[in-house]
Amino acid sequence: MKRVSDRLPIPARRSRGGKHVAPRTAATPVVPSGPRDDRTAARTDHTPVVTGTTERVSADTGATRAVLHRSSRTRAHLLPRGGHMSARVAQGAVVAVLAIALGGTVTAAASAQGEERAAQATQAADQAQAAAHAKAVTQAVDVADDAIEASTVAQTEGQQAAVDTARIAALQAATDRLEALVDALPEDVRPERERTSRAADRSETEAPATTDEAAEPTPTASDPAAQATPGTTASPAPQPTTAAPVERAEPDDASPATIRDAAAEVAALTDEIRATAEANRTAAAAAQAQADAEAAAAAEAARVAAEQAAQQAAQRAAWKQSLLGYANGKIPASALCGVSWDSAVQLRCDAAEALEQLNTAYVAAFGTNLSISDSYRSYAGQVACRRTKGWLCAAPGTSNHGTGVAIDFGGGIESFGTKQFAWMKSNAGEFSWTHPSWAERGGSKPEAWHWEYVG
Repeated sequence: MKRVSDRLPIPARRSRGGKHVAPRTAATPVVPSGPRDDRTAARTDHTPVVTGTTERVSADTGATRAVLHRSSRTRAHLLPRGGHMSARVAQGAVVAVLAIALGGTVTAAASAQGEERAAQATQAADQAQAAAHAKAVTQAVDVADDAIEASTVAQTEGQQAAVDTARIAALQAATDRLEALVDALPEDVRPERERTSRAADRSETEAPATTDEAAEPTPTASDPAAQATPGTTASPAPQPTTAAPVERAEPDDASPATIRDAAAEVAALTDEIRATAEANRTAAAAAQAQADAEAAAAAEAARVAAEQAAQQAAQRAAWKQSLLGYANGKIPASALCGVSWDSAVQLRCDAAEALEQLNTAYVAAFGTNLSISDSYRSYAGQVACRRTKGWLCAAPGTSNHGTGVAIDFGGGIESFGTKQFAWMKSNAGEFSWTHPSWAERGGSKPEAWHWEYVG
């Protein structure tokens, strides 16, 4: 509670000695530079604070001493005199406003920093996602290039190995679709490729031939150079495949996933074509080996047969020559040969061999062996025949029976018009046995039974 003296001016006072005391100067509030203690603040609320020069007054007056005591102390007053509660409220409001303003500034700064950090994080995430996408595209394109290269090789192998053209066309269509997907990738993400597009390759391949190429003659079947070398099996000519129109791919369709799926389809078809081509090559090699073996066997058989024929011809020539030194009817039994089914038969050895072959064919036709009534006839036998049969027998020493190359047949062959005689007329010549013209039905001496070896 303020005192009355704090609000009223202090009048000049006279000392008891009649001297005047200088009036006190008006109090001026001073804000101290240093901190105040609580006691000073408490006193400030009730005691007026004065500053300035202290007047010297008489020491004998109590009022003067009180004034000097009060004025000699420097006071600090933070609030104006009177109404200190409202001042404090105002000061609190100012502090609150400053705090709110400072808090808003700090909040705004923190919010800006948060937004900047979020933008940086979003940008970093976008960059990482773009890098991952670019890496996935590069890997997918690498897989596609490998699949396309393998497909090209497989198509060539398939054509050379006579794989079904429809399957090769399916592989080509799948490869073209994969090419279209890779070409549809945006240029900013499509990596540099070492190979060119198959579509460009095909357009160059399918370009019309020049005049010189068109004028070049093609080998024909009559051209010796176009014919296969004897003893070799020609490889099947590659069958041309009809390329289906390439379906254009849209950029939205091109992605690492779709490219990988298309590459997987191409790889599966490539493996199928290669497996079929390998199977065809294996089968062709086996067939070629079989053909070579059969050809070699046939050549060996022909060689052996030729050797045997040569040996037989040489043997026949030797047999024929072996009897030339003997007179008609004077051939010893050791120089003659028999047959397997009739021990009484004796002939020149080559004639006997031919008769064996003739008998085999006759058995196949009639189921029975040839029936023989006479073969080699000695000189004594010729004499006896002439004596008993007369003119039917040749003069002794002139009969073909005396040289071991004549046979008299029975079993139906001895009569004209029988099926046995007809069969002999049709087949005996194949084995060098013949019926002489003089012995024919209209001959000089018709003898259906008489046959001679002319080999």
